[in-house]
Amino acid sequence: MDEQLPLTGVKIIDLSTYAAVPAAARILADWGADVIKVESLKGDSWRQYGEIAQVPCTEEENPCWDVNNSNKRSISLNLRTEKGMEILHRLLADADVFMTNYRMAALHAMSLTWDVLHQTYPRLIWGHLSGYGNKGPEAERPGFDIAAFWARSGLMQDYGQPGNAPLTPFHAFGDMTTGSIMAGGLCAALYKQSRTGRGDKVEISLLGTASWLMGVPAVAAQKVYGNVYPRMRSEQPSPVCIPYECADGEWLELCIMDYERYYPSLCHILGLDGLIDDERFNTFGAVQGHSGEFVNLVQQAFLKRPRADWGPLLAAADIVYDNIGHFRDITENQQAWANGNLYERHFDNGRSAILPNTPVAFEEARKQASPAPLLGEHSREILREYGYTDEEIDEYIADGIVKVHTAT
Repeated sequence: MDEQLPLTGVKIIDLSTYAAVPAAARILADWGADVIKVESLKGDSWRQYGEIAQVPCTEEENPCWDVNNSNKRSISLNLRTEKGMEILHRLLADADVFMTNYRMAALHAMSLTWDVLHQTYPRLIWGHLSGYGNKGPEAERPGFDIAAFWARSGLMQDYGQPGNAPLTPFHAFGDMTTGSIMAGGLCAALYKQSRTGRGDKVEISLLGTASWLMGVPAVAAQKVYGNVYPRMRSEQPSPVCIPYECADGEWLELCIMDYERYYPSLCHILGLDGLIDDERFNTFGAVQGHSGEFVNLVQQAFLKRPRADWGPLLAAADIVYDNIGHFRDITENQQAWANGNLYERHFDNGRSAILPNTPVAFEEARKQASPAPLLGEHSREILREYGYTDEEIDEYIADGIVKVHTAT
């Protein structure tokens, strides 16, 4: 199967921690690349993230670790030693891509910057992810997604309701998004590499991704246009692109982009036929001046029936909508299962959980997710591939240069 995937034969060195770059590397691994995850002897801190997510994070069951690190191999090196760095450089000499989220000060100290590596390995692609970008007064600031992505971008504040506390997002949404875009950038560099034989520098930041994703609201919120956020639900630009509560307390989201085309159908469905010719509401320009009144009328109509009753009526009229779900609904979504977006992970302790696949599928095959590696699980295997003898490997282990996972 793997030989049918587009990145078969690509070698990637993933020197990263936490979520964003590991997510990018996971995507590339799913697309066929051989990803070697380089970890310290202590291991990536994300191995313990389950403590925050309140799910197991043991060697036998670590689902959060699997999400970002399946289909990789792990080598554990002490890069504070000369021999550890020598091993890393042997890996880099044979690699197509080096990707990292280490802060630039650390990369300078380790001589792993773009300038140094490009001079040594001209065809190597250097991919770097930071919190705030590598230029400007905040270049060296550490950044996690709920700070550099959510907080700084306005997402936390302006997607809520006025007067309420900012949203409290679950970790790693910004990381996963930024990593996904990074994977695309690295593929563009791989295409250039295939044409020219030269590597390229690929940089991305959490703030940069948030700025791009918030492009439309960022434009709308500029002072020149006079829009102020956050806004109440009844003050949104379109009263038919907001959530409505139904009789059973469940919510649905309307998403009508062509207002005047679907307005009569919506009124008919809701039993509001008397509003079809109402000049306060029957054009988009008019309803924006009477949004609060219209939202109240529509909300009262939706409260007359449970959500399950509204879906078939809206669908029959070709009105775009969806049920507003919960995190728990994702793993039970039959449409997601039908498209291979989910899979069941069976753990060594006999338990199982539903995990997401990376979202892109190709015509020939979808790589099946392998368990994410244990710390140093492939150290010996990888070192052998790069010409190290068992005697050398044993010596490195004894000297604290390499860590090898041993079964318990």
